[in-house]
Amino acid sequence: MSDRKDSNEMLSRRKLLASMGTAGAAALLYGLTAGVANAKESSVTDAVYGDDREHDRDSDKQSGSNIRARGVFRPRVKITQEWDVLEFTAASGITTGYRWAGPRPHTTTADNPAADGGIGDTAWVAIYQTGLEEELAKNGGALLVGGARPVWRVVDSDLWLTDPTAAVKAVLGLAAVNGGVVLIPAGTHNFTASGGNIELPPNVILAGEGVGVTNLVWNGDGYLFRYWRSSATWGGAVGTSHAITDLSMNGGDNLNSTAVEISDTYGFKLRNISMYGFTGGSGLVLHTRNFWVEGTTLENVSISNCKRHIVFKRQPGTANMPSYGYTTFRNVSLNVRDGQIGMLVGDDAYHNAQHEIYNAILEVNIWTTGNSIGVAFGKNGTIRDSSGIFRCETPPEGAPFSGSFFQITYPETSGMFNFDGLVRTSHLSKAEDWRNTWRDLRYQKLRDIGEPKAGGLQNFAQWFRICRIGGDKSLFSGRVRMTTDYGKASYRTASAEFAFGVRGNEAGGFKPIFTVDGDGFNGTSDVFAKFSVYADASGKYWLYFRRPKYTNYCVFEYTYDLYPQGTFEYWDKTDSPEADASLTKVWDSVSYPSQASYIGDEMVFTGQRAIASANGGNVAYQVAHQLGIAPEWYTATALSADANAVGISSITADASNITVTFKSATPAGSGNIKFGVEWGRKQFNNRFRPS
Repeated sequence: MSDRKDSNEMLSRRKLLASMGTAGAAALLYGLTAGVANAKESSVTDAVYGDDREHDRDSDKQSGSNIRARGVFRPRVKITQEWDVLEFTAASGITTGYRWAGPRPHTTTADNPAADGGIGDTAWVAIYQTGLEEELAKNGGALLVGGARPVWRVVDSDLWLTDPTAAVKAVLGLAAVNGGVVLIPAGTHNFTASGGNIELPPNVILAGEGVGVTNLVWNGDGYLFRYWRSSATWGGAVGTSHAITDLSMNGGDNLNSTAVEISDTYGFKLRNISMYGFTGGSGLVLHTRNFWVEGTTLENVSISNCKRHIVFKRQPGTANMPSYGYTTFRNVSLNVRDGQIGMLVGDDAYHNAQHEIYNAILEVNIWTTGNSIGVAFGKNGTIRDSSGIFRCETPPEGAPFSGSFFQITYPETSGMFNFDGLVRTSHLSKAEDWRNTWRDLRYQKLRDIGEPKAGGLQNFAQWFRICRIGGDKSLFSGRVRMTTDYGKASYRTASAEFAFGVRGNEAGGFKPIFTVDGDGFNGTSDVFAKFSVYADASGKYWLYFRRPKYTNYCVFEYTYDLYPQGTFEYWDKTDSPEADASLTKVWDSVSYPSQASYIGDEMVFTGQRAIASANGGNVAYQVAHQLGIAPEWYTATALSADANAVGISSITADASNITVTFKSATPAGSGNIKFGVEWGRKQFNNRFRPS
């Protein structure tokens, strides 16, 4: 109904008819009894107001010519004025508006006029009727699906002025029968003094009159509002139309205080909501007890200055239910101050459970200042197979930022996996916090470990611990591109394709694919890039990368598997692993064999290389190439002073070995003869094959 209101607004029937037009106005037929009154033939307006137009224009100013629609019939509505109107829709689809003609004030006790004092001149008087379904079908062929949902006003409860909590609970109990909207009026209402801990029933919308208009104060223990499908009050109910809309919640320093708690449900919604100042507790908590939390929607939600703004966690229950599926956050803003957390995914107190947000649409703006955390992942806390955008930035007026935009304490089990969207952060120059500059796509990842230095050359190299490479079947592969500010740009800039994996989880089973385009990996000094693989005391393999000197950026484009025994990425800025006595070198890109290719002008050379170290005093030395057949090409280069002093005379090869023969016996010594050997096979490069 166009004239259905649930406020104190006075609505003139003449103005209503004028706004509806002839077709809409024809649906309104006024009478003084329960029957339908006949309209005069002259016009619908005459039928309503009579022929005395001037008199009726003046009577618009009188109370009798106006109505105040109070919504549909429901219990506990207080009628104080003769123009207060309630509507009742019969099974036939005809909606009738009734006013109370008996003694006032009158408080309703039923959801229809016949059961609440009856219909008649001294009780409920019918003042208009509307056949909405018939009119819709007549004009446009439309069908009216469903019926009107009642609006329940907590101010109609006698408890409202003395005990807001009891009033809201009582009205929620009435609304739970048939559903509807429970309206909390404008103003600031203190629920801390009256108890809080309000359980919300299914299929009921709790609404205020606007953010900053309806303000609820809560600093008590536990939640102000909770929806829990298995609560003692509303056990077993699921529903899909439950929501909190259009209000503000203000907190305090209570460590146990939470604004809204959502548990074991489907389809709960928060729209046009502000939560502010829960400095000791939490704004929104979503947790699983015995069932999943699915289909939660946050739209136009701002959460500010809370110890924990949004928390995904598990509570103890009869089952280990881990997941939060199909969550949708649209226009969600978290304003995080010093020492606070924006979003916490997974609570370490119950880290035996998987705290997984999956198939989610997450559009979240997180403003952080001071020593704060934008998104923190506890053990087994993950965001997986989701999309959207994260913005973690420092507001211009914010305190200097010293925290973490993303904190992943357990990267082997936690973090963002297959997130199809942009992760945008500020402080791009803060490369020691590598999570500031990442973008994570569903099948492709990009990582920039550059460290731009304003006003000067990048005159130092830097090691990064890239990842832990798992056992058999694990793989970490991709491409790295380097951008240099060195004068010999074409000489130092290079890109490399790589694939690191362990074969059979056995000693010597590590032999990566490594393809270099350019010369940036060919030298041993720190002006060259370098990959190294080290094993720790437990036998796990770790991949390290040396960002070369004079390099502004190193961009990795990569993928990796997610097998249980697979690879886990870290990207930690670290000291050189070469000085770590607890690590054992397994391989490096300069001196160890690899499956590789170098693209020349007309040929593709595939092969391997190694650096041999031997005792002096001999003329010939052999290096096993493991090809099984004689290599098609091979080279050798003297590397140590004693090897260069004699010089290489010849290089030969057979199906097993490459033999390097010196011009004479090398100087005697222990490990003093070093030389590099490269070998392999060749084939035409299709790009340059002659026609």
